[in-house]
Amino acid sequence: MCSSGGAGAIEALTSALDTLAAEDLAPLFGPALLERLGPLLVAQNRIAAEVARTVRECEVSGAAEHDGLKTMGSWLRGHAHLSDAQAARVVRAGRALAHLPGMAAAFAAGAVTGEQAAVLGRVAEPAAL
Repeated sequence: MCSSGGAGAIEALTSALDTLAAEDLAPLFGPALLERLGPLLVAQNRIAAEVARTVRECEVSGAAEHDGLKTMGSWLRGHAHLSDAQAARVVRAGRALAHLPGMAAAFAAGAVTGEQAAVLGRVAEPAAL
């Protein structure tokens, strides 16, 4: 990893996920399941935003080189087992955060998905400007 910052928050998040995973969903039906799903999808987007933000900082600081790799894309493929396309999307989304503060805020709030951030990232690439 590129730093140990936020370790307490990550531990709390992991604990919350463990609690969610232990919940019995069998007694729930239709509307109750959808009520549960909505906030989970927002949380998924928020986590994706934090991943993209962290990947960007790792990219800027050259963190992948500490593992003997040249790029964060290669680090994500090797350590996170992402496909080439997935790794490129995360890197692109992270780069977009630096150039599109409104999108970064929406992503951090969970209103934008990682896919949407990556698409907007293509628009913010120097070649597209």
